[in-house]
Amino acid sequence: MEYKFRREPKAVPKVETKHRKICTMLPVPESIEIIDRSVKYEPWSMNNQLYAVWDKAIDYQVFDKWGNVWIDFSSGIFVTNAGHGNTEMVEALRKMIDKPLLNSYYYFLEERSLLAEKLVEMAPEKMDKVFFLTTGSETTECALKLCRIYGKKQNDNKVGMLSFLGAFHGKTLGAQTMAGKPTSWEWIGTKDPNIYHLECPTDAFQDMSQIYDEKWGRERFNEDIAKLEESGVDLDTIAGAIFEPYQGWAALFYPVGYIKALREFLTEKNALLVSDEVQAGFGRTGKLFGYEYYDVDVDIICCGKAVSGALPLSAVLSRSEILDVDGSLNSTHGGSPLPVTSALANLKYLERERLVEKAKIKEEILRNKFVELKSRFPDRVIAIHGFGLAFAAVVVKPETKELDIELVDRIIERAYEKGLMSIRTMTGTIKIGPPLTIPEDALIEGMDIIIESMEEIVNETT
Repeated sequence: MEYKFRREPKAVPKVETKHRKICTMLPVPESIEIIDRSVKYEPWSMNNQLYAVWDKAIDYQVFDKWGNVWIDFSSGIFVTNAGHGNTEMVEALRKMIDKPLLNSYYYFLEERSLLAEKLVEMAPEKMDKVFFLTTGSETTECALKLCRIYGKKQNDNKVGMLSFLGAFHGKTLGAQTMAGKPTSWEWIGTKDPNIYHLECPTDAFQDMSQIYDEKWGRERFNEDIAKLEESGVDLDTIAGAIFEPYQGWAALFYPVGYIKALREFLTEKNALLVSDEVQAGFGRTGKLFGYEYYDVDVDIICCGKAVSGALPLSAVLSRSEILDVDGSLNSTHGGSPLPVTSALANLKYLERERLVEKAKIKEEILRNKFVELKSRFPDRVIAIHGFGLAFAAVVVKPETKELDIELVDRIIERAYEKGLMSIRTMTGTIKIGPPLTIPEDALIEGMDIIIESMEEIVNETT
């Protein structure tokens, strides 16, 4: 059964450092009315995170109304790469609100034109068009559509799409069908027969050395594609493939040779490669786009989350020949005034402050701390994965490969009581994704809280 975070207020040790402060019972007694209201009127799926009521968030810190301050290791689930409440974004939004202009459908808008130009400048060579939407799921649905339109121009049967088991591409029908989690397919009924799932080639229970064995990666792809063909799939009907630079639940990167071989296969079949950068993009991995780790070209990039740094906005980047194909590629709220204003200020700040480079520098701190975590708990932490400021530790029950979901939940709950806000994956991984702006000493302090919390919980449960 799912572990339930404690909802009754409890006295916890007071904490006050440069970066965090805990000064009340937790959950805060006065916050229970708010929590109860949400539980009453929203589905349980919206009520399974830590019982902290956010009041404001600035840079790498989250504040409540009652004086508590947390170091944030979630970035709102990889949205606020440039920091919460970035002052330049707030000022740009204030000017737009004061005009006022809050909606523009998809009539011409100066800020949208400037954002499109900016994204094309940042995109790989030959990508010259941007289509704005609202959510990451919309971009992966759009990518599926674009791949099939491109394929059908060659052959009416060329509509096959490759994706990976374990992947996550969103929560709408096509996106969830492409996502590789069978439990998420139960509601669908008849699945699209032209979406094919390859096994994830990366072993979550091994460390990252496996991804650098290019020969093995290529061989593994050749085996997987041969199995697909043996199952009866005509490989000439493949229109495209979609992959995340890393699978989010465990910061699980793919073998480099595997992705290179996939790219070569798709080129041979005149099919498209889609990189789902909704979680990985805009510096999270220490590169602008996570697919750059694989030294391949992609045809479509799906962007979301950190593209705007705050407000709902997503984008599909590609070439004119791929995007200028269908009159229905428009959206009521895609490229709306406030989100594009936020995004334009966000991307300018990201570049000027060299946040992508800084994420790569801070990677060493994070990796060293995760290595320390693993060395302290070798029977619990079986593997570490990550680049930049996207890391995860895979936590298991001793002497098994059974993911210890409850232990991780207890650890992040204890860390919350000490002043650290972190991500509940519900998969048995300790996952980290702080704003790229986080100071190095706050990053170290946050990781020390995790280590300390794990030591306490392990001692209490053994």
